Amino acid sequence: MAGPTVGRIRDRKAFQQLRQPEGRGRRGPIRVAFVSFRPRRDEPELQIAYAIGRRCGNAVQRNRLRRRLRAAVREVAGGTRPGKYLVHGSAEVAGLGYPEMVRGVGQAMDQASNPDRRR
Repeated sequence: MAGPTVGRIRDRKAFQQLRQPEGRGRRGPIRVAFVSFRPRRDEPELQIAYAIGRRCGNAVQRNRLRRRLRAAVREVAGGTRPGKYLVHGSAEVAGLGYPEMVRGVGQAMDQASNPDRRR
């Protein structure tokens, strides 16, 4: 059984919605903002955007971190509530091992999208 499809956030409206999210989650240096929505038939169930600041390094290092975060999101996508997510990685994320990154992304996304798990 395949997990939900994961797409990119490209429209300005979605980014504006994520400025005032329904939920936020944080695990160590990984932060996630969440906004729920109902996908149309042609839309993916999960829409993800990544925020990687210049403090994380040069373009090569930022792109490497974005690829690692993208892979981590794909791994945890099966158990995640459909919606729009903004995954923010700080410079400390680059120092995490991949299994630790996957665990952190999953926990932060779960915390952001699940009202019972928010602080």
